[in-house]
Amino acid sequence: MLKLFPESEMFKLNTLLEHLRTPLFRNGYALIISTGITSLLGLLYWTIAARSYETDNVGLNSTAISAMIFLSGIAQFNLQETMIRFIPQAGTRTLRLVVTTYGIVISLSVIAGLIFCIGISIWAPALSFLTESAASVVWFVCALILWGVFVIQDSVLIGLRQALWIPFENAIFSVSKIILLLLLASSFPQDGIFISWTIAVAAIILPINYIIFRRLIPRYIAQAQPPSMDFSLRHLSKYVASNYVAALLSNMSSALLPILIVQLAGPTANAHFYLAWIVASSLQIVTANMATSMTVEGAMNQASLEENKRRATIGIARLVIPASALLIVFAPLILQVMGPSYAQESTGLMQLLALAALPNIYNMLYVGLARVQNRMRGVVGVYAANAVMVLGLSITFLPHYGITGVGLAWVISQTTIAAVLFLLPKLRHYRMLSLEKGYRT
Repeated sequence: MLKLFPESEMFKLNTLLEHLRTPLFRNGYALIISTGITSLLGLLYWTIAARSYETDNVGLNSTAISAMIFLSGIAQFNLQETMIRFIPQAGTRTLRLVVTTYGIVISLSVIAGLIFCIGISIWAPALSFLTESAASVVWFVCALILWGVFVIQDSVLIGLRQALWIPFENAIFSVSKIILLLLLASSFPQDGIFISWTIAVAAIILPINYIIFRRLIPRYIAQAQPPSMDFSLRHLSKYVASNYVAALLSNMSSALLPILIVQLAGPTANAHFYLAWIVASSLQIVTANMATSMTVEGAMNQASLEENKRRATIGIARLVIPASALLIVFAPLILQVMGPSYAQESTGLMQLLALAALPNIYNMLYVGLARVQNRMRGVVGVYAANAVMVLGLSITFLPHYGITGVGLAWVISQTTIAAVLFLLPKLRHYRMLSLEKGYRT
């Protein structure tokens, strides 16, 4: 019989297929592919926005989107991490856990949106266009609800080990945004960017949630065992509360930056910042995706946690290190596509953000491991340190270095946190050895 492939090639193919069948890598790579699709189409989206809308409008709309994401993070109560951590152990109570989470997120989104709109002149006067009419307020609140559901549904898919759906979902969302962006450019030159974003979200969450509730959850429950842990409110509340604080701090270090830049440097500076951030932050998202997959697998089988951590580290390093190097080298060319002013103003920022993605690998793997082991004090500590340093240093550097100073703040923050996380266990070990030596003498 004629052999189509040499035995060595067949061995490599079988090894690759076995690698991809491993849930850690299958779900992790699905999330990374989703990030790649979102980043590439996002780059196209913001390039079109930069060329189709006035720079000030790009800056204001990107700030509105950041405000929406930040407020949605508050309303989500970081329950997306709860889904990822506890769906693998929820068993037959999965449906109840998911429905309760949706209800909480929707209710809190309404409250957060109304409070923000009522006090917008205090905390974000530059975004007053969001409250010009009752219809604008309703639209913004609905956008918060839609974004909250959009984020939660992804975490449900991850918890169900069905992350393969996410690249398709995000591809449809990203393409829809681009089409709407072009259609709305002439009719809504001031807020067409924000409108395109929210309509695209509304279009995708309906079919995805139909699949989740009619197919995936029933199939999961049919194969599941009774819950493998205590799902009482008292038990979950400790984890949720710590995670919520961590989520707020994480959102502060990213979603608040555009608002800060608009207030200190103006909407044009924020337009230059935001487009570079969209591209460079994809490296951090790649790391977070694989760390999230590690969390899911660790929750299902904590005995293999260290092995999964080792494999996740190798998987992330193979992707992020070369991608970071390429982004540092080709940042001027990438930004030139968006326009000469972006290449001139944003190159240093993008290069520094790409550099900051390297120590971020160590930090996110620590966070993923700590979540599985319920060491939430460490998770909160990482995000608190990052928020304080990024925001504090950004305020200090912006007047002197412009938006490049924000990139410098990220490099300093991520490197400092990684160094502390690396050295702290060693210092504790040496301290224990010293104490033992003292006791013996």
